[in-house]
Amino acid sequence: MRDVSLYSRLRLVASRALDYRRSGVKTVCSLLAAVLFASPALAHGGPGIASEPVETPTWLFLMTGGGVIAVSFLLTSFVTDRGVLEAYHERRFDLPGGSTLRNWGAAIGGAVGVVGLAAVIVVGLEGPIAANANLAVLLVWVIWWAGFTASTYLLGNSWPALDPFTRLGRLVPERDLAALPAWVGRWPAVAGLLLLVWLEVVSEVASDPTQLVAVVGLYLVATMASSVVLGDSVWRRQVDPIWSVFRLYGKMAPVQRTERGLALAWPGAELAAHDETDTAYTTPQSETGFVIALLWVTSYDGFVATPGWEGLAGPLVRAGIPAELTYFGALLAGYVLFLGAYWWASKLVRRVGQSYLSTATIATAFAPALVPIAAGYHLGHYLPYFLRLAPTTAVVATMPLSPPLDLPVLSLPGWFGSVGPVAVLLGHVLAVWVAHSRAFDLFTGQLQPIRSQYPYVLVMVLYTITGLWLLAQPTIQTPFL
Repeated sequence: MRDVSLYSRLRLVASRALDYRRSGVKTVCSLLAAVLFASPALAHGGPGIASEPVETPTWLFLMTGGGVIAVSFLLTSFVTDRGVLEAYHERRFDLPGGSTLRNWGAAIGGAVGVVGLAAVIVVGLEGPIAANANLAVLLVWVIWWAGFTASTYLLGNSWPALDPFTRLGRLVPERDLAALPAWVGRWPAVAGLLLLVWLEVVSEVASDPTQLVAVVGLYLVATMASSVVLGDSVWRRQVDPIWSVFRLYGKMAPVQRTERGLALAWPGAELAAHDETDTAYTTPQSETGFVIALLWVTSYDGFVATPGWEGLAGPLVRAGIPAELTYFGALLAGYVLFLGAYWWASKLVRRVGQSYLSTATIATAFAPALVPIAAGYHLGHYLPYFLRLAPTTAVVATMPLSPPLDLPVLSLPGWFGSVGPVAVLLGHVLAVWVAHSRAFDLFTGQLQPIRSQYPYVLVMVLYTITGLWLLAQPTIQTPFL
């Protein structure tokens, strides 16, 4: 009976909004066509990859992105049936043999993770110096950060099974010698994520195998030491930035871990549902702070490789300010700007929605809706990078210590330059839908949840334009370093 009633409600909602959706779909299709088929701007794919042309003028490229978000909000606003929205984030379909797959995946993934970590350390020290011929560099940046990260939000989060750092950290006995105050929350993970991205930019860790091994080794030592001092759970949930990144991305994926094994869910459904499992390890402000950090670092990595950054930072460096300090200042300033914009929007939500809830509660409730934005930009930024260097990685893996001189690089067709902008836009559209579902879970009535989303839609439009602008810039070598 529940399925029948749900089906009836879905048909009723569809019939009421059909005319609106037809016009809205036509508008979205027209906007997407403008993105894909106008005249030239540039988009970069990833580190060390030359720019590819996208057939769109920059102004139309940016305005179209903002228009798609606005139209998608108009479309979702017609879905006001709470039964439909609850079914979206509560319905699960158990996978046959999910429990077996989960158990075998944990065993096999653990072995693969430890072997991969050992390969990175050994080949990083003993392999060739050239980055594009060293398996350690290719494994970390092409396979893990570009490919595996995409799998966590496109398929499911398998990092808990693969994570070699935590697995090796559990080999040392926990002493729980210290405890973190409650107010600390996930701020250590925020600091760790910002520090890792800053190191990637200002050092040669992305191209020097020796520096890469040093960072990986320090991360392993930090994991093992923190497991002894703080305990494994506290390290993972409050301090480890990698675990927190994959945890958030995994909530966006269609495959979710359950008590019975594995289950299929709608994309982003877990982001729309309330998560009470981590309340003992976090605070509302720190949880929001980490989501904003994830969103910002995906943009920062691209921003510091644009001509705009070169023109902005040049006078500071020439005035005698160390380049590393300039990059660090920009990292912190951008993070504060992103966090401030989101907090300002949360205050407006409280005012527009006429809610008694605190700003921190509202900000925390809607923060997961920003995760698809970060995932969309990651996919658009790194997918060309992954595809081009995947053949290189496969060949180098056959002879890691003495790879051939002539390494293949996949040549992508010209139309592939449109994949990045489309990925960014799809991520923002999913973010609007998740925010819509969250609003109806948080506020009462039908108009109050819709009105509450106005400030967030404005912020999402600004985020969209920022992300598309970064994709529209030619990639240059990181200046001043």
